[in-house]
Amino acid sequence: MKRITKAALAATLALGATAAQAQVLTLSTTNPGGLAHSVGTAIAKAVTETTDLRMVVVPAGGSPMPAVAGGEAECGINIAYDLAYYVNGSTYYAKDGAHPGLRMVAAVLPSQLAMYVRKDSDINSVADLRGKRVPSELNAQLAIGAVYETFLKLGGLTRDDVTSIPAQSIVQAAEDFSTGRNDTFAFSIGTAKVLEVDSSVGGLKALQTEDTEANRALLNDSLPGAYFSQVEPSERAPQIVAPTNVITFDIIMFCADSVPDETIAKITTAVHDNKDMLAETYKAMARFDPAHMAPEIPGVSYHPGAISAYQSLGMTAPQG
Repeated sequence: MKRITKAALAATLALGATAAQAQVLTLSTTNPGGLAHSVGTAIAKAVTETTDLRMVVVPAGGSPMPAVAGGEAECGINIAYDLAYYVNGSTYYAKDGAHPGLRMVAAVLPSQLAMYVRKDSDINSVADLRGKRVPSELNAQLAIGAVYETFLKLGGLTRDDVTSIPAQSIVQAAEDFSTGRNDTFAFSIGTAKVLEVDSSVGGLKALQTEDTEANRALLNDSLPGAYFSQVEPSERAPQIVAPTNVITFDIIMFCADSVPDETIAKITTAVHDNKDMLAETYKAMARFDPAHMAPEIPGVSYHPGAISAYQSLGMTAPQG
């Protein structure tokens, strides 16, 4: 994984020097164009313009978490369950060990992800993928690979029940579907890539997953903090042809436990109080729900400064 470069850090320090006595914080994200970078840019603007802090986005080139764990950045943006894996040193992070010094601050954007097939297909549910060609491995995006495995489990399937088609990334899997190399692909609802694939194959439909108590437990075990949400048909997502249960996980902000509590409290409050500004910077942040900022992410502790902020806001954050 690439780390924040010395040049990027120098640029950050230079920016800080122009900010009078403002405390400068770096926010580690993915590269420009990625979801984490867009979310991080909106948050950095809100924090900088509404507090005495200056937050600067610095792309890590890969996962934002090693930069924060290594002290190269104070905070980062990531997927909730991926942070849980990293903090606990589990699944594909087992070789890296645990990183308990990374603390949860806020859930800032729900991401809804569905499995798609051709609209004229007789496949209607994830369980119907038995014997079909399903993307696998996703070595360049292991967190998305975990979503594919979870979808199969929710459909009562294992890799032995399907034909696995290796892909490097979520985008490659979608493009492979377009060319007929596989029978399904997973992607966030309403995104440009889904619309592109929809157009190329003459229509898509999202697959149904059962929202049962057993499946909810399986989902939260496989993707800590993930949950089901039901999506209704709409102009934004014509691939949702009927009310459909989809996997939903939070894009979250996390910070190192070494960041002072008072600083984290300011950041948390700035995010909570400035939804309109966040949405002006990045349109998708209109889905940000301040009331949902403090969900439980199994295995991840909240920063004490965030807990203090939530208490002041009349909210409760998990203490564990």
